[in-house]
Amino acid sequence: MTALHATSPSPSPDFLQFKPRQVIPDESAGYLWCIEQGVVRTVTWDDEGDLVTLGLWGVGDCLGQRFTSMAPFQMESVSDVQVRAVPVASQDLGLVLRSHIRFMEDLFRINSYKPAPQRLLHFLSWLSHRFGQPVEQGQLLDIGLTHQLIAELTGINRITATRLLNELEREGQLIRLPKQRLILSSTAMGKALGQQL
Repeated sequence: MTALHATSPSPSPDFLQFKPRQVIPDESAGYLWCIEQGVVRTVTWDDEGDLVTLGLWGVGDCLGQRFTSMAPFQMESVSDVQVRAVPVASQDLGLVLRSHIRFMEDLFRINSYKPAPQRLLHFLSWLSHRFGQPVEQGQLLDIGLTHQLIAELTGINRITATRLLNELEREGQLIRLPKQRLILSSTAMGKALGQQL
């Protein structure tokens, strides 16, 4: 098992910034980390040491070790991230837990699709709804999605992820942009929705 290395926090103890792939330290006693900017994933490792994604979290979500019984457990920045320490007492923990359950159920449902093309399309559609920005061609995902990260998040290998992304691009369902950004077309999102029904 290879954990990522934490970085030195910024001078303020209640507001921290992280670059992609940096570990967010466990919250202080009585506090949660609330995301002000960017995307964070929570991870653990299986018995063979393979990384398992537990969830993806964005602006407004609050995270911390207290919401899981998984060990090991780690919070990792996917994009540039800013988090703020918020007292647990100030949060509606029932609301936070319902949000966590809903998003983890979404990922579980997506990863239950056996065919890799269907799983990838549903995952990209979910990401677009959750983190995308509307543009003329569809939904822009500007969170630094490498092929390796997409593979880890969907449970398919990197070579297959690259091949499927190339196919989606050839079919006009995906536009890849510089700096690991992409646009998922409205057609692709509609296709994913149609497969759910």
